[in-house]
Parts: sequence; structure tokens; C-alpha cells
Amino acid sequence: MDLSIIIVNWNTREMLRNCLASLPVATAGLATEVIVVDNASADDSAAMVLENFPAVRLLESGGNLGFSRGNNLALPHATGQAVLLLNPDTVCPPASLTRLYRFLNSKENVGVVGPRLVDGNDQPTISGGYFPRASFHWLGLLDPKRFFFQGTLAERIVFVPERSETSRPVEYIMGACFLMPREAVEKIGPLDEQFFMYFEETDWCWRAKQAGLENWYCAETEITHLEGQAAEQASQFSLRQFQKSYRLFVKKNYGPRQVAAFRLAQFAEYSCKSLLRRLIPGDRNKALARHFATKARLQFANNLQVDPPA
Repeated sequence: MDLSIIIVNWNTREMLRNCLASLPVATAGLATEVIVVDNASADDSAAMVLENFPAVRLLESGGNLGFSRGNNLALPHATGQAVLLLNPDTVCPPASLTRLYRFLNSKENVGVVGPRLVDGNDQPTISGGYFPRASFHWLGLLDPKRFFFQGTLAERIVFVPERSETSRPVEYIMGACFLMPREAVEKIGPLDEQFFMYFEETDWCWRAKQAGLENWYCAETEITHLEGQAAEQASQFSLRQFQKSYRLFVKKNYGPRQVAAFRLAQFAEYSCKSLLRRLIPGDRNKALARHFATKARLQFANNLQVDPPA
């Protein structure tokens, strides 16, 4: 078996249908198995898989386990020489995953590889990036697009590649399309289940780097990622969960004392951005001002209680 594809689904039936339908031609020439973990969806996702994709192995988790636990549930069942974690809100063009698999096999000492991700308008979107640093938030306050900085000062937590950019190592890969060689999975282990959602892939990439492996952005193929649509029904939950996972990543990998420094840097960035957006006319700017203000206020919450959607 060349490739095992794991998809964790929660109430995204139609997106999951489109994702699964795209896989046969996306993996042309590969021996492939597909495992879907359904996190107790209420939209008949599981029934759709059983009826329309009988070759797919369906695991029903019995509850909303989140991204890490859902993927970890499937990992022991994966038999491929490489394991792909794939979001249900993706569509894979013909031969795209075949190219990604071959790129992986052309490299040595690899932790994970990921493609260029594009949005529903065929524009490149976040595909990976750099491990979080408090300085990124301070620099984002001064120059959000980094137009006036060069070298390391131009780095951002998120990486949106130009189509002209070539393949290169990066610090982390987006979990929407996350291809790992079996050797790396066995060396690094499963996702950390402390992360319900967000930063679990960043944490795995951190562990891979600490183990001496390289994480690669592959410019030779691209996947459509309808980002945000799989979680849009729980936006307030998503904001709070993102902050909770962010703090967990910082505490776990940088030390507890660094959490306050990151919260201060985020408050400075988001409160300033909110103020500036309020000064610019237009409904979109008003909406962004409210969004940034919410993120700024979250920095005052010492104990973020987050209840996952049922």
C-alpha cells in the first residue's frame, strides 16, 4: 500500500462528498486506502459515505473528538508507506496527490510535506509558515504585509506562497493536507490530543524539527482548500479554541513564562488594528474592527473555557 488517506469529518457531508469524489484521479498510479472518521455528525455524513463510497473505510467515533483524537483513532488502521491527513473541505485535482507522494519520496530525512493550497477563487492561501514568535505580532503591528522588511524580519507565522515560488523547507505545514512518511509517524508518534483543534499540526512539525527532520513546502502541486467552511458554524468557538491551543503550544514548547509575552504582543497588535479599522469607512472595515477587538479582549481571559460543539 502506497498511501493511506485519513479524513476527519464533522457535519460537512457535501464537502466530504466532493473531497472523496476527487481522490481516485488525484491518486492515479498509487495503491491507496481511504479512512473517514466521522465525529458523530448530525447531517447523515456517515450514511452518505456508506452509500456512495463503499471502498472507503468508515470509523464512527461516537462523539466530537476533534482533529487530533479523530486522526489518532485512524492511524493504527493505516497501512500505507505514507499517511496523508486531509481536511474534508478540500478538493484534489487530477494527479495532485500522486505528485505530492512522489515529491515526498524524492527527499530524505522528511517529517512532512504539504502542497500549495488555493482557495475557492483559485488564489494561493495559507499553506504553512514559521513557528510562532511574539515578535511576529509586534512586527504585524508595524507592517502587516512586511513590505518594508527583508530576511527574517519579513517572516510571518503564516506563509501564503506565490505561484512563482519554488519548493523549500518551512517550519510547519498546514494540517489541511499533511503528508507524512511512515518512518516519521513511527518516530514522532501521533498528534498530541491536548489540542482539540488548531496548532496540533504545528506541534507535530515542532516535534519533527526537534528530532532532526525537515518539513517541506511542495510547489509542484496544489490542492483547493475551502478554508474555514468546515468550522464556520462555530465561529465564536473557533476564536476561543484558537487562543486556547495557541497558549498550549507556547506553554508546551517555549515554557509557561512565555505565554504572557505572547498575550501582550497579541493584545497590542489586535487592539491597534481594531482602532485603525474603525477609522476607515466601510462595512467590511467595521466587521474587521469587531473581529480584532474580540481577539484583543480574549488576551484578558486567564482561563479560557471552551466547550466543543456537540
